Amino acid sequence: MSEILYFILFIAGLFMVIKGSDWFIDAAVWAAEVFRVPPLIIGATVISICTTMPETFVSGAASIMGEPAMALGNALGSIAVNNGLILAVLWIFSRPVIENRKEFLQNSIFLLTLLLLLMAVGLFFSQIGTLTGCVLILLLILYIIHNFRSARRLMDLDIQYDIVDDEKTRGDLHHDEQPEGVVYDETENDFDISARILTRKIIFFALGIGLVLLGSNLLVGSGIHIAELFQVPAVMIAVVFTSVGTSLPELITVITSIRKKATNLGLGNILGASILNIIQAVGISAVIAPISMTNEKSILNFQLPFLSFLILSIILIGSFSRQRLLRFGGCWLLALYVIYLSVNLLRERMPLFGPLIFGA
Repeated sequence: MSEILYFILFIAGLFMVIKGSDWFIDAAVWAAEVFRVPPLIIGATVISICTTMPETFVSGAASIMGEPAMALGNALGSIAVNNGLILAVLWIFSRPVIENRKEFLQNSIFLLTLLLLLMAVGLFFSQIGTLTGCVLILLLILYIIHNFRSARRLMDLDIQYDIVDDEKTRGDLHHDEQPEGVVYDETENDFDISARILTRKIIFFALGIGLVLLGSNLLVGSGIHIAELFQVPAVMIAVVFTSVGTSLPELITVITSIRKKATNLGLGNILGASILNIIQAVGISAVIAPISMTNEKSILNFQLPFLSFLILSIILIGSFSRQRLLRFGGCWLLALYVIYLSVNLLRERMPLFGPLIFGA
């Protein structure tokens, strides 16, 4: 009976993390809109950080509970889900056009560099220590500043475009019409900030944070017990199962972007979330407790090298795709994720390379 309870608690924790994330993201975006933060900046900073909060809380909880390898496994597994599964779904069903190829390549190369950095740290120091965690958090701050400035530049270009467009069309407008860039939508811009609404948003924000914290602890605690039950390392539970649950916000964002034909939003969110999985989730977890890279041999033998190859594939496909990304690219990414998942599930039982990768 107790074994079934662990699975129930795991599912309950997953639900709490997902629902809590939804509540506090909604409240955070509402607050940003109330204070007139432009939507582009909200997307570049607030949403990208918030959608990675499930991984951050779960990884942080794992570090606090003495399972730092599980913290790293959750972050790496989420990167695999984001780029091998969710990005594949986006490519296969929508074939997006990369509107800003330079930014796409910059983010992809930055993500690959971070993975290689973790490999180098693991090979030379055998752990991601407090100092490395602080460096990752510094990169997080710089990354947010970069996103903010990029969003501001795009906004300035839009404003310049609107001014030029206004001057061209002003003569054709009637006296009671306003040109593009001057229109003020009272319904859209007049937010209800009454005491009732404000109280409700604060309550849901607090409840959301509380649910994510409680759900993270349940997820990690029950995950450890499930790993003991099946006699597998806790990191495998994180890589294979927990990472899928904490990546659901990104999956929902991508499905929404496909439905609304805004596929570059989904593309940017996936790459941004993957970067934040390292500089935010791993960085904070390493500051809480050093993450050993030798206790679970597959991290250096398989997880990081395979993920680096996955991201390199994305860079090459993106570089050689002239217009729309080919469905073949999405199928290739999906095939890589199936291999990644199979290797982690089979572990030592995998023919030929199992003992070599997992050290059995």
